[in-house]
Amino acid sequence: GTGIGSAAPTPIRATAAEDFLARELDWDAPLDEAVAREFGDLVGAAATPIDDVRGTAAYRRHALAVMARRTLTWAWRDHRGPAGAEDPGRGAA
Repeated sequence: GTGIGSAAPTPIRATAAEDFLARELDWDAPLDEAVAREFGDLVGAAATPIDDVRGTAAYRRHALAVMARRTLTWAWRDHRGPAGAEDPGRGAA
């Protein structure tokens, strides 16, 4: 599951991103960077952040997309163990 806080009036889930991963991931194959990128984009799109003095809504959506890709990559690497270190998605951001 995905959980997003401080990027909408209340904490939310990026259900479209969750559904996308459920369809696209092959847990026995290397992580496809295009899948990681689309996942990040879907997480960013789920947010409804505000513009304020600390940053624009567009920047916050971009930051969420980057963090989502990185988190997926880290989880993938942990799942795959030492062999996962060779995945092309490693460090994707």
